[in-house]
Amino acid sequence: MNLIIESVTWRWIHRSSDSGPRVDTPIRRTFRAPGAVRRNGAARTIRWRAAGSFAKVRGMRALGLYAIAAMLVRLADAGARVALTLLAVERTGSAALGGALIAVLLVPHVAVAPAIGMLVDRIRRPGWVVAGAAVLFGTALALAAASVGRAPTPLVLGVLLVGGCGGPALTGGLSSRLADLVPARWLPRAGGLDSVTYNVAGIAGPALAAVLVGTFSASAATLALAGCAAAGAVLVALLPIRRHGDPPPAFRAADLLAGARVVAAEPTLRVVTIATTIEQVGAGAVPVAVASIAVAAGNPASAGWLLTAASVGGLAGGLLWTWRPAPGPRCPAVVMAGMAGVALPLLPGAALPTHLPVLLAVFVLSGIADGPMFGATLQSRQELSPPGLRSQVFTISAGLKITAAAGGAALAGALTGLPPGAQLALAASMPLLGAVLGAATLPRQPRQLRQLRLEAGAGVAPGDAAVQRDDGAGEVRTGA
Repeated sequence: MNLIIESVTWRWIHRSSDSGPRVDTPIRRTFRAPGAVRRNGAARTIRWRAAGSFAKVRGMRALGLYAIAAMLVRLADAGARVALTLLAVERTGSAALGGALIAVLLVPHVAVAPAIGMLVDRIRRPGWVVAGAAVLFGTALALAAASVGRAPTPLVLGVLLVGGCGGPALTGGLSSRLADLVPARWLPRAGGLDSVTYNVAGIAGPALAAVLVGTFSASAATLALAGCAAAGAVLVALLPIRRHGDPPPAFRAADLLAGARVVAAEPTLRVVTIATTIEQVGAGAVPVAVASIAVAAGNPASAGWLLTAASVGGLAGGLLWTWRPAPGPRCPAVVMAGMAGVALPLLPGAALPTHLPVLLAVFVLSGIADGPMFGATLQSRQELSPPGLRSQVFTISAGLKITAAAGGAALAGALTGLPPGAQLALAASMPLLGAVLGAATLPRQPRQLRQLRLEAGAGVAPGDAAVQRDDGAGEVRTGA
């Protein structure tokens, strides 16, 4: 065989300095195999193009490690709500104490979200902040397992309140750093995979807690979830997540509200945030409505089946989004369509609240629509928030959604005197309302994010009407 290796192309990825952006330099060399002879003016040619192959493998490995780490820490977050409630009942016989434990664990998701997001944005190794938050969360669960019913209740509540401060980093804080791990063209699918971790954790976390409580004890379940958080912390610390670009300016108190100002200033991001917050009011009310339907039908266990059906549908929808994500500019419209898809299947179910097969089908369909909606929400935040404030935007938006869900649950509890079908219809009306209002106010052509007059933003001088975008390779491009 006449053999000529005509060209070899690869890329040298290096940094101009420790804190500078990554430089991607193509290198090309041409070699001729010794003794290669041309026959009839032709020679067999092998072209080996290894450009980006090593970076691709490295990115895939980092994304896989991210998925496992995110699954573990979010498994602990979702399962703790069941384990702590059952722990309080097991030790003290008080479900009210269980509710108080969950409340103090969730309050920091709202109260400290801006501070946690700002810390993740500004520190050079954001992964270490998330890892530390996971350790804090797991330690609080372990201490609660040892102290509930044995130590003074205010002390237990204080421990969980401190541990809950790590919650925003495990959700929005971790999701906001995907752009540090993968190229920009991978972000839609990576966001879909991230949404799948939420869905899987939402299913497996409570299920794992319930199984461990039934097999061993509530204390053992709580300790196992603390172990999940610790294992996830180790994996997060291994992720190659770094802040790129110039060091942020000196901290000012006003920087705590910088992310909120970004959400308020960017029209598309503002509409998506408000619409999804309204949708979460209904999401929080659905479990209460489902419990009322199950009790009225004389089959309380069916409530678990219905919620599981919605979660399985959400997992299928998340996988569908990962396989075929929409382009970034279309993601806000997908969010609105997804909210309508979540609401509309539930309305026939509200008219037939005693027909379990029908309810199972409509909850699966509703969950399938929820998967792309959540994936598009994450991608919209990635596209529309500046790199220097992205974590703040994520944690604030997640905090608003958790607050809305808690408010929806409280509102549904106050309306339990209504017929079960009416409760489900009211819960379904909230995502439909969010979809209608969002579609009516969504800008037709989302404009680029204008530079806010924030010294702590993406690093552009105040007053400059430029736009900063992260190209996914750690390099920030600035343009009009």
